[in-house]
Parts: sequence; structure tokens; C-alpha cells
Amino acid sequence: MQKVSYMGNGETTEFNFTFPYYESTNIVVTKNGAATTGYQIVGTSGGLDADIPYTGGKVVFETAPTALDSITIARSLPLSRTVDYQPTAKIDPTTVNQDMNYLMEVLKDLKDEFDTLHTQYTEIADKDSATTLLARIAAISEDISTVSAQITALGDISTLRQTVTDLSTTVGGHTTTISTLDSRTSNISDYVIQSQTPSADNNYNWYRKYKSGWVEQGGIIQGGSVSVTLPVTMSDTNYVILTGNHNYSDSGGTAVAVFYNKSTTAFSLQARWNGGADASGMNMCWEVKGIAAA
Repeated sequence: MQKVSYMGNGETTEFNFTFPYYESTNIVVTKNGAATTGYQIVGTSGGLDADIPYTGGKVVFETAPTALDSITIARSLPLSRTVDYQPTAKIDPTTVNQDMNYLMEVLKDLKDEFDTLHTQYTEIADKDSATTLLARIAAISEDISTVSAQITALGDISTLRQTVTDLSTTVGGHTTTISTLDSRTSNISDYVIQSQTPSADNNYNWYRKYKSGWVEQGGIIQGGSVSVTLPVTMSDTNYVILTGNHNYSDSGGTAVAVFYNKSTTAFSLQARWNGGADASGMNMCWEVKGIAAA
């Protein structure tokens, strides 16, 4: 493609070009890489019977581009026939020359684009460039290995395992120590990836979350009607609730637990004596099993 580039200066409004063209639609003007308006194209005529109507010309802007504006003037010739020769009509040499020259100019533009592509491909395929690229990849691989060792030293890396694994397989097939964890657990169908130990700080709630998504969680509540908030959100309400007495020493009756208002984040629990009265002083323990939310 024939083209020429300029930088504006806030004063110049006219920008010349010397490549031939056939009509004003063959000239494409961009400002800072985008199509622009506010200009006209003034062509340099090649003469009445010239093989190519315009030998060049200039782009005249209504307002001078600023010093920050990059102006590009390019030629774009559609790959199509411009003349339809009729079997019985006289063939005009000027028309034939213009038609053939148009096709030649199109071929020149295509050759320029092909040469540019070939140059870019050659640079990419150049042995020295490939060697430099491999060296950079090796350096990045070493950096990842160092970071991986630092992450491993932190201890619990379950939440970072997938991220680091993705990085390790992105650059040159580099293998981090995370792959060792994968190999050691490859024969284990499921294992705990996250847990919480009951303590006063978490109201004696606990949970164990497995790689498969299975979760076991539980806690202790004061009797009566209470709402239990689950430490781990469940995927749906099809989980199992198990309840029982906690530190019960009264032999005068039996307490049972009734649960209701199940949701993915909580459920309601009420402790009752076997006669139906509210066992407000009864401590109850609860456990939930099911699939955790993703």
C-alpha cells in the first residue's frame, strides 16, 4: 500500500503525496490512527488522456492539525474491474491502458503488503531472535520457580495452588513444586482443602471443606428458638441436619430438636421437651452435611 505520514504543527493545513490514484475515494486519510473529516483532496492531473488520471496531490485540512496529531495519507484501490469491454464496441487504447495500469497498481499494493508480511515473518523466524526469546522464557521460568518456593514456604497454599499451576504451565512447560502436590494426591479420591477449628472466637462453629465440594460443619447453640448461620454456604437446601443434646444432665425428661426455615446460609432450630414445651435452657449441638456452594 502506498502511503505517507506527517506530524502536525498547528499551522500547516496542506500535506502532499506523490503516489498516483484514480479517484478521490482511493485516498484514505487518518488522524492518530482513526478516520477523520474536515479536509478535501486536491489531485495533480496527469492530463486528458493520461494512463492514470492523477499523478499525486495534496490533502487540505480546514483546520491545521496540532503538534500532537499524526497524519497518514494512504492509497486503497479496490480489487475490481473498472471497464466492461463490449464485443461489438471499438476498443479505445487510452481506456485499455488505464484499465491495465489500474490492475498493475493494485498488484503493486498487494506486493508491498506481501513484502511487509514476509519481512515480519523473517524477523520472527530469525534464529538469533528465537534464541533471544528462549533465553527470556528461561529467565521467566527461573523467576516463577523462585516465587513458587516462596509460596510453598508459607504453608497452606490450597487457595493459591491453581493459580501457580496455571503460571507454571504457561511458560515453557515449567514445573513448580505444586505439581508434586498433585502427584502425591493423584490416588486420593478426596481430601480436606479448608477447615476451621471450633473456638470461643467463632462461637464454637467448625467445618471441613473437601476438594470435591463436600462440606461438614457444625456447632453448639443455647436451647430455645434460635437461628443458626452456617459458616460455609451450601449449594442448595438439600443438605442433612443432625442434632443432639450437649452436656445434658437432667434425668427428668428428654429434649428433642426441631429445625425449619432451611436456606443455603442458615436454618432455624428449636429445642423442646418431650412434652412439647420450649427447652430454653437446653444446649444443643448440630451438624450439617452436603455440597458447598461453588
